[in-house]
Amino acid sequence: MSKSKREIKIKRIGGRDYAYDMISYWDKEKRQCRKKSVYLGVVTNKETKEYTPKKTTLSVEPQICENEKIQNFGDTYSIVKTVENSIFSEVIKNVLADDYDTLMSLICHKLIKGSAMQYVESWSRGNAVTLLFPNASLSSQRISEFLKKLGKEQIWRKFFKAYISCVTGEKVGVIIDSTGLPNEIDIPLSAWGSHGGESERETRFLMVVDRISGNPLYFRYAAGNIVDVSTLANTFAELKQFGVQASFALIDAGYYSEGNIKELYGQKISFLTRLPAGRKLYKTLIAEHKDVENAENIVLYGKRALYVKRAEIDLFENKGFAYIVCDIKRKGNEVNNFLISAKEDKLSNDDIDAAISEKGKFIIISSDEISVNEVIPLYYTRQSAENLFGVSKSLLDFLPIRTHSIETLRGYLMLTFISLICHIEMKKRLGDDFTVEGALIEMANLMSKSFDDLTLIAEPTKNMKAIAKLLGFIVPMNLGV
Repeated sequence: MSKSKREIKIKRIGGRDYAYDMISYWDKEKRQCRKKSVYLGVVTNKETKEYTPKKTTLSVEPQICENEKIQNFGDTYSIVKTVENSIFSEVIKNVLADDYDTLMSLICHKLIKGSAMQYVESWSRGNAVTLLFPNASLSSQRISEFLKKLGKEQIWRKFFKAYISCVTGEKVGVIIDSTGLPNEIDIPLSAWGSHGGESERETRFLMVVDRISGNPLYFRYAAGNIVDVSTLANTFAELKQFGVQASFALIDAGYYSEGNIKELYGQKISFLTRLPAGRKLYKTLIAEHKDVENAENIVLYGKRALYVKRAEIDLFENKGFAYIVCDIKRKGNEVNNFLISAKEDKLSNDDIDAAISEKGKFIIISSDEISVNEVIPLYYTRQSAENLFGVSKSLLDFLPIRTHSIETLRGYLMLTFISLICHIEMKKRLGDDFTVEGALIEMANLMSKSFDDLTLIAEPTKNMKAIAKLLGFIVPMNLGV
């Protein structure tokens, strides 16, 4: 007759303590004493081995096989250590403290796979995320419930108040940009927007970026293609509630309007933006400053040569400045393409000459008088926001939005934002040596092998060691008791 003996053991995984029921039993077939472990819950008192019982709703629990279990380890571990070493580590840990394992598991999935979250549970079975975050709830139903919780207003306020205070100061220059998120779902935040002559239902996503550090600071959303004065005004008002006074704003051309410009002057916020080509002021300035292509106006920006001329202008009854810019390289390409089509369309010589005079040109406007040598580098810092949108859309599976309610939409946007700041942190640490995507692919080959009471980590390659060093950690030899 076989007998079994039970004892509670504590395993420290990912900086947290977990209780396991270690069951000793006699294996009749192999005629030897064996052990198996059963997950009990998160340890609340290490000395007395007290723990919070595991949730009965968990769909993914630590399933450590009797003999061994092999999983991808290095990719998830790299993300975890990056977050732990960041200045916003505690912010993420406390945003939903009781659901930290679920949050981190979803962040890891977004950065590693970026696929639809309906596949998270399947992915987790082959990844060490189940070892590092054994208390995660990753079934589709539980993820939906988690997103609704993450999307609550009080959670947003708690997160942004803590996050913004640790990544920037009270006065800051910001970049404000927005993009449309296609969404065919019938919710109030979906409205028709038009881009490039095509219309589609979308939700407008607006992001605020620190101009100096390039860190995303805040985001908002609105229905459709709303870019009116209330959007910009509310953005600055909400930033103030989190302790940030915008001193300078680099805004997208879509926000150029009389209401927005007057709002910026009224709040004494310096600004810079591109003047849309369809505006009357644009046509007037192009006609008045045909002499911009003059040697005295040459400005070098990296390996590019441009002509830049500054002119004082009236901006809705406020003193402003216009910077008429001619990009030589861009002009050459545009003129070449235009002449080919112009001859095919049999345009008149006068029409051709008139059109050529505008090729390669754009106009920047500002509330401040800025050196012509500084205005171009300043304007192109707006690419920080564009790059972040690119990361969100291509790497984090931002589009299309698949949620079916405002509550889950809010949670999904927040999850994407938190994943984005983790991605940016990894990118800064890796520098030019590795891309985030390349590093995670490389580290995914670092495997873990789990036994009853110990998880062994495979030997890292030279590249793996280099990546770990850049991210600020040493690859461990094992995890567990």
